[in-house]
Amino acid sequence: MSPIKLILALSLLLFFLLFIAQNAGYVDVGFFYTTYRMPLFLLLLFTFALGFFLPSLYFLLREAVLKRHLHHLEEGLKEWSRGYMGKAEKLLSSARPLEGVRSMSAELLWKKGEGERVSEMGVPAVVGEILLREGKEGAEENFEEALSKDPENLRALKGLRDFYALKEDWEKALEYQERVFELCERWEREEQKRVKAEIMGEVYRKGGGERFIEKALDLYTTPFLQALYVKHLLSQERTKEAKKQWDKIFSLGYQEEVLWHLIEDQEVLSKLLNFIEAKVEAFSPDTLAMVYIKLNLLTKARELEDRLSRITKVLLQSALSHREQDKHCMEAIKELLEPFLCSCGKAYNTYTPLCGGCLKWGELKLRRGLNAGRR
Repeated sequence: MSPIKLILALSLLLFFLLFIAQNAGYVDVGFFYTTYRMPLFLLLLFTFALGFFLPSLYFLLREAVLKRHLHHLEEGLKEWSRGYMGKAEKLLSSARPLEGVRSMSAELLWKKGEGERVSEMGVPAVVGEILLREGKEGAEENFEEALSKDPENLRALKGLRDFYALKEDWEKALEYQERVFELCERWEREEQKRVKAEIMGEVYRKGGGERFIEKALDLYTTPFLQALYVKHLLSQERTKEAKKQWDKIFSLGYQEEVLWHLIEDQEVLSKLLNFIEAKVEAFSPDTLAMVYIKLNLLTKARELEDRLSRITKVLLQSALSHREQDKHCMEAIKELLEPFLCSCGKAYNTYTPLCGGCLKWGELKLRRGLNAGRR
């Protein structure tokens, strides 16, 4: 701005103030027993300025604190992504007043092996998860505490579902899974639908009524549920429907896994034998041999002997033997067989929807190539 323009602007401002001062009313203002006489417009101007200044000062200070938290949060996440857990925990500790950051800090402490400090963080859902993974007492109480603070805490709801599933209280697990399914985000609805269906299958298996298996299969299709449904149909002598369902199992490519889900049920296997032998080429020799051994059709099993894995041959030879020691040997080998393997490496003799090792749902698969005790 040129000096002339500046002088003109200041002159206008001076004339304006003089005009206001000569034409404005005056008021008396008392301060510390002293009275001052001042123009009313200056008093109003001062009052408005003070009204803007004090809130602005408050929000500026608050913004500075939040910026500091944000900086530490950004740096902490950066160090976490680089693998520096100690640095990350130190940086995130200053941002702990933020609820989400407390959860991250608690998980960092657990990863560092300082689980005893996690309970101090005030995040019961995370504490519950850690106790559940480690098989310690108190997980249920922490999940309940988290829900008392926030009834829609999805982490706590999933934790209680897993807690009751591990206890095989499937009806209670289903109760919590209903809430999880209602609240979960769109990206995981299919996964939660599968979990819900398999929990319903377990409720049916524990005597919960046929409506559970029918609803479960309408909701989602897995080999486990197909096996339960075929067993359900055969138990009601609905053979034609069972045959139709068996054909559907083949179309889905589930036949091998479904048969292993039923391998210990001699009555069901005997009813399925004709269906199995109608498409014998669709099964591995080991699976067929296990069916024949279970049904005591040892002559048919011997026809497969040259194509069997070592462990299945041993089982067959033990079944063929009349010696009591060999019978005990066969039962011991069966316990070590563990045909279902989780992605975490834990193996099982029978299928379960939830792995007790890693607490993941639906990770158990039928492993190819039987080998007792293999991990």
